[in-house]
Amino acid sequence: MESDDSGVMAAPAWKKRIPPAAIAASPRCDKFKRKCVFFEAPKDQVTQRLESLEGEVQHLNGQLKELGEALHSQRLQASHENVRTSSPPQLAPTSAAMAALDTTTKYIPIFDPGYDTFTSVRSRSSILLNAICTIGSRVERSGPQMSDLLHAELKRWINVIIQNEKMSCLESVQALLVVACYSAERALLLSFATRMALDLGLNEAFEELTHKLAMKEVEEPPDVPGLREEERILMGKSRTWFGLLVLEHIFRVDGGKPPGIRMTGNARRCRMLLRHPSSTVLDLRLFSQVELNVIRVNINDTLGASQTLNRTDIADFVHDAKGDIDIWFDDWLRIIENTTPADQEKPYLLAALRVQKCWSEMMLHCKALRSIGVENVATMSPVERNILLMAKASARKHLRLISAEPDFYLAKLKYAMDFVWAKCAFCFLLLLKLSRLLPERKEEHQELLDHGTRLLDELAQSGPNSDTTGNENVYLRILRLSIEKYGRTVLENEMGAVGDRTAAEATPFWELFDAQADLQSFVPEQFVTEWDFPGLNLFYFPTAWQDFFGDFSLAV
Repeated sequence: MESDDSGVMAAPAWKKRIPPAAIAASPRCDKFKRKCVFFEAPKDQVTQRLESLEGEVQHLNGQLKELGEALHSQRLQASHENVRTSSPPQLAPTSAAMAALDTTTKYIPIFDPGYDTFTSVRSRSSILLNAICTIGSRVERSGPQMSDLLHAELKRWINVIIQNEKMSCLESVQALLVVACYSAERALLLSFATRMALDLGLNEAFEELTHKLAMKEVEEPPDVPGLREEERILMGKSRTWFGLLVLEHIFRVDGGKPPGIRMTGNARRCRMLLRHPSSTVLDLRLFSQVELNVIRVNINDTLGASQTLNRTDIADFVHDAKGDIDIWFDDWLRIIENTTPADQEKPYLLAALRVQKCWSEMMLHCKALRSIGVENVATMSPVERNILLMAKASARKHLRLISAEPDFYLAKLKYAMDFVWAKCAFCFLLLLKLSRLLPERKEEHQELLDHGTRLLDELAQSGPNSDTTGNENVYLRILRLSIEKYGRTVLENEMGAVGDRTAAEATPFWELFDAQADLQSFVPEQFVTEWDFPGLNLFYFPTAWQDFFGDFSLAV
């Protein structure tokens, strides 16, 4: 390296000068107190062409990558928009479809009737509208061909939203929830819906909304449309989460489903939302069910615990649990009666409230007896017999409520999920059995037979519910068989009362109880495999006969 007149160490002239930004000091230059200028040797033509070619290839690869990402994004967006906004040709805005949307929300109260209109739902999510119309078409008897087409299309889209995370949204959760209410795969679909809801944070909406409502009372923020819309969205998310919670609790307590999600905190706090401007009449039904099913889960967990409770503890627990149900009923009875906007819906809401109370009490008493482990009525203690009498009283009140004013409960039962139909059939069957095990008065049997016949007629007129498994009329058939078996029992008793006493005494005892044994052994498969309804295993076997067979076995 040479030095020029300026004292700068210079490189040979044939070398290419490096840009000023590349100039830097070196230890050698520092030693001689010189400034150094670095140059790089010129590259040969082959190297330059290779580097230029590599640069062009890298540029092209970058463009191809960007193009591929853009196409992939467009395909995902198109698929997502197709699920959210496409309208299958079957979903025309017919009066039947609109009626299905309006009526299905008496039984799945997670929607806002003022916001979730036919046009709104159709514009936001075709899968949700498809789910509602598919269920509605079966109930409204739109024809087997139309129902099958809608159901096949619905199954395809359900698979899509379950498999594709990009399709997760509030409307997809609502669609899964609607289908779970009317499908034999109810527990599986509910699990998918719950998993999606947790991923979307729907379980946090209630806490966030109540926090905003609490801060309003302190800060008094201005009335901004954006804030109102945000609260409405949180309200919709809270309703959907509560709907999942109620259905999960029903399937857990009444369907024998393993423990899943549960309500955190005090369930009574949901009453705060009734004061919100976006609250609807349907919230009265939903929030009351949230509170009741939390109580029922606690009852189920206590009576179904692995550790065995003694009979005294169970009797005390039954007394306390019944008090909780009574308090819940009195509170919501007062809330519904004092809600002015609910005047038109009050008869339906109050009828449902009373029916739910009867069902909860009946299940409480039957599960208490199952927890004690007693099945033979003849061996029950006075306390246990009193629990059984209370179960019978609840079942009788349940029957009278649903049959006395059918317009308020049975008229639209065709839109209810299978669980509601199963309850009606089971309550009547249990009451028939208890009327044989715990007879009270002579007129009771004919009165029950008349009530059952009237109930069967009302259910048949309302139109049988049908699920996606083809189990149409299954609970009507159970109810009809129950009435036939009970009718034979009543007829046999009457014939025995007016017949020859001597001939009756000469008849073997097992032939006199054919109809009664037939009734006692009648336990429909649905109440064993699909629903966990206790009480049908009760029987009456006199202790004298137990002693007889015990002595006989010893003699042998």
